[in-house]
Amino acid sequence: MDNQLYINRRERVFAEMEEGSCAVFFAGELVKRSSDSTYPFSVNRNFFYLTGLDEDGLVLQLVKTSQGRKEILYIKEYDAMAEKWVGRSIRKEEAIETSGVKVIQVIPQFDAAFARSVNFNTLSIVYIDSERFDTKSRPFEGETFGKKVKDLYPGLTIVNLNTTINGFRSLKTSAEIEALKKAVDITQHGVEAILRNLKPGMKEYEAVAHFNYELSRHNAKPSFDTIAASGPEACILHYVQNDRTINDGELVLFDLGAEYGHYCADISRTFPANGKFTERQKELYNIVLLAQKRVIEAIKPGVTLQTLNEIVKQTYRVEAVNAKIIDTPEQIDEIYYHGVSHLLGLDTHDVGQVESMVLKPGHVITVEPGLYSKKEKIGIRIEDDVRVTEQGYEILSPDILKEVEDIEAFMSR
Repeated sequence: MDNQLYINRRERVFAEMEEGSCAVFFAGELVKRSSDSTYPFSVNRNFFYLTGLDEDGLVLQLVKTSQGRKEILYIKEYDAMAEKWVGRSIRKEEAIETSGVKVIQVIPQFDAAFARSVNFNTLSIVYIDSERFDTKSRPFEGETFGKKVKDLYPGLTIVNLNTTINGFRSLKTSAEIEALKKAVDITQHGVEAILRNLKPGMKEYEAVAHFNYELSRHNAKPSFDTIAASGPEACILHYVQNDRTINDGELVLFDLGAEYGHYCADISRTFPANGKFTERQKELYNIVLLAQKRVIEAIKPGVTLQTLNEIVKQTYRVEAVNAKIIDTPEQIDEIYYHGVSHLLGLDTHDVGQVESMVLKPGHVITVEPGLYSKKEKIGIRIEDDVRVTEQGYEILSPDILKEVEDIEAFMSR
C-alpha cells in the first residue's frame, strides 16, 4: 500500500493527542517456543496499521508539543553476524519508503530519546497501545512500557489509545477492501482444491493439506487454525484437531481463510464427503443457507449485529421445528450457539466491535449462521465476508460455491 495511507493514519492519531504528549507503539518481540527456537513472528496489528512495517523489535514514537509534531521510528542496528543466522533486517531507506516516517534511529537509542522527550519537551501525557483479553494472558509491550513509565515518571498521565485505534481500524478504506478481496480470492483457490480432492477414507488433515498447499502457491498463509470437522466433530465450534477419518455419507465442515498482506479472509463451507448430499443433509443445509441469505439481504448502515443474529433465530424457530431438528422454538440454543457476525480485517476477529455496534459504510463483517445437531451427528456452517456500503452491502466472496447443486456438480467432475 502507498505510504500516504500510513501517514494519514498517524495524522488521525496526532489529532487525538493533547499538546505536550507523546505516543509509543511497539511492533512486538519474538516469543520463545522451546530451547533456542521461537514462534513465527506476528506483528502487532496496530503498529502495522500505522507503519506498514513487519519486523520484530521496531518502535514508533509520536511527539506533539507547542513546537510541532515529530515522528521517530526505531529500527535494528546492523548486525553482520545476526544477519548470517536469521536474515536481513530492514534498512533506513526501506523503512522511510514503506512507512513515510522521515526520522529513523536505532532501537538502543529509544530509552535515552524518550527520557529527553520527557525532560525537555515538558510532556504531561504518554499514550500507549495495550490490549489484553484477561489477566492470565501475557501482557502486551504497551502495557509493560506504561507501567515502567509510571514508575520512572509518576507525574505523567498514562492514556491507552487502543480503543481509539481499534475504532479507526473498524472502517476499511478502498485499499483495504482490495486487500481483503485478494485474501478471499486465494481462499477460493484453496476451497476448490479441497473440493477436487475430498473423499471418504481420508483424514481431515489431508483435506487441510490441500488447502494449505494452494495458499502457499499464492504466497499466503492461513489466517487462523483451519477447522476441518467431519461428522459429529462439526458440532464443536472450534474443533482444530483435524485428525479424524472422514466416513462415507458424512458432511465435513470447513472454517478457513487466507491471510495475505496481513488482511484476513474467513470463510465456512460444508461439503458432503462423497460428493452427494443425502435428502436429510440437503434439507438441513438449505435451512442454514436460507438464514444466511436473509441476513445478507438485511445488511445496511444503521442495522445492529443483534438484529442480524435475530434473523437467524427467527428463521430457525420456524424451519428447524418444521424439519423436526427441535420440538419447540425455545430449544433453539441447542442447535445454534454463536453469533452470526464479527468484524474482519487485519485480525480474523477484528477489533472495534462492541455488543451494541451499529453497522456503518466501511465495516466488513462475516455472515456465518450455523446449525448443529448432536443427535444426527451433523454440523453445518455457511460463512461469507460482506462489506457494508452506503446503500447496503457487497459480498466479497460471491464465487465460493455454496448452492447444493453447484457443490455436487463441482465434486462430480
